[in-house]
Amino acid sequence: MGARGSTVAVRDESCVSHDLSPGSSRLKTRRFWMRSSGCAIAAILLVTLSSTALLEPLSDVASPIGPEQKKPVVLARTRRQSVASPKKARLWMPRTGRSETLDLVERMGDGSISQTSYFDISLDLNENAPSSSTSSTPVVAQGADSSASSFDLVLKDALDARQLLRHSGLGYAADATKAVRFADQSNVTVTPAQEAMPVRRVVSLPVQPERLRDIKGVIGVSEQDFAQLAFGLGADIVRKGEQLDLIIGQRPARPGLSEILFARHVAADGRERLLARCDDGHFQLVTDHRPYDRMVAEALAHPAAEARSGPAQAVPKDIAALQDAAADYPKLIEHLARRNVPVKVSLQIVQLLRANGIHWSKTADVPQLDFVFRTAERGEQELVSVTLKGKGRDRRFYRYVSDSGKPEFFDDAGHSVSKTLMHKPVSAGQLGDGFGWRVHPILRTRKFHNGVDYRAPMGSPIVAAGDGVVVKIGSEGGYGKYIRIQHDGGYTTTYAHIEGTPKGLTVGDHVAQGQVIAYVGSTGLSTGPHLYYELRVGDTYKDPTKVEMPAGTTLRGRALEEFRQQIGRVETIASTIRATATSVAHSAASALTPVGERK
Repeated sequence: MGARGSTVAVRDESCVSHDLSPGSSRLKTRRFWMRSSGCAIAAILLVTLSSTALLEPLSDVASPIGPEQKKPVVLARTRRQSVASPKKARLWMPRTGRSETLDLVERMGDGSISQTSYFDISLDLNENAPSSSTSSTPVVAQGADSSASSFDLVLKDALDARQLLRHSGLGYAADATKAVRFADQSNVTVTPAQEAMPVRRVVSLPVQPERLRDIKGVIGVSEQDFAQLAFGLGADIVRKGEQLDLIIGQRPARPGLSEILFARHVAADGRERLLARCDDGHFQLVTDHRPYDRMVAEALAHPAAEARSGPAQAVPKDIAALQDAAADYPKLIEHLARRNVPVKVSLQIVQLLRANGIHWSKTADVPQLDFVFRTAERGEQELVSVTLKGKGRDRRFYRYVSDSGKPEFFDDAGHSVSKTLMHKPVSAGQLGDGFGWRVHPILRTRKFHNGVDYRAPMGSPIVAAGDGVVVKIGSEGGYGKYIRIQHDGGYTTTYAHIEGTPKGLTVGDHVAQGQVIAYVGSTGLSTGPHLYYELRVGDTYKDPTKVEMPAGTTLRGRALEEFRQQIGRVETIASTIRATATSVAHSAASALTPVGERK
């Protein structure tokens, strides 16, 4: 091994010698200590190396730093069987429906009380009509979805509350800044679907005091319910200027029984009270409006509310007429169809626009169109008001039944706007000599013809070309027998060569457009039975076959005052509908907003 190793070996050999001298004894003792210590050190090293060798296979497993990590234990779970049990206080989820509806209890012209459904629609014709998958033909698709209604949107993912309020037809709300999201549904117990109590909302806005017992007969609620309601309200009469909203419920198990669930009374000064039905049938004042607002939304979402605005009474002739109108008003017809506006109401809108010469070119800015229509209890559908909102002055038209007994439309000043002067007041006539220069057939001289001639069989009926007052019934040499009518537009029409007038018709009588006023004859300078029809505006003669003149009545006196009151009522109905739409939109947004994000 080297010199040091040899020395140790020599010394080891000398350890066994028999030299017993004192010096050698100390040396032996030292050598013995060194030999014993070396054995001990060698033993320690051997133990250390052995331990390292034994632990080396486990060196791949790192020791944890910090607390010891325990392996997770997965426990087997037993699947719980669903139990069909009734639930209470379930989460309210808004359903689709029309928020622009109002079911109104009102007294009719004959004194009876009826329930009428009013609808307030707003169309921005500059926007593209909402698409519908039900039909590719907009006119025929009168049963299409009302896509612009707020509740057609509330069940879509991540709906913004601003968008919800916008589609209620009321624009953006300043405080609607939170996104509407669905709540976490990971901890929801699913139970079999249960039929909810059908609810409906009925409103009374009387123009004269109405007794609760009279309203009772229309909505089908027991007399005891109304007695309890009268006790809770402290009155059994709803007065002019007040509003009474009733939420009526019908239990599925007892379809013949309806009961009042909520009653909201608004006084003429704006003070409001909300009463809720208790279990014992009494009504108690409450301050939390959320259950009431939710039931209003449920009432609007009920299929019956949507059905009342449907395309009832549509006949092939009406649909064909609407298709013809699409050539003149393509955007309007498309929007009306997409909003599920009845065909008859759509035709009334088109007729009103045509009567007033309102058309839009393809490049022109089309105004916003707001209108109200109603569906009576027997299903009749009729237009109530139309407002055109353009860059200039708004134009408003309202339906009103004048003394003639026939409904027509008037502007907000009381001038009739739904009638234009008839170009041909004798249906059986054929146009002969026209307006202008001609050679007189009898006098054989060139003269200006101030009117037009219609050849017709003797005795054919002649009608008034517009509303007006009879100012002359007489006879002259050239005219022969004739009748003259003064119209509210400041012009007169004359009907000459007649055989005579109906019995009982006298000067000063009011006549309506289309009313028979004379019969075809051949009196005066005439070559045969015909009608001479003349239009005079001030001191000037006009061609009655070409001029468009308003032919309705201008309201005055008592009629004008009644008309103005009716305008106020229509505006009240429209504002009530819009206020309801706002409340419903906020209620839906609140229901779909997580609790922590509600204000």
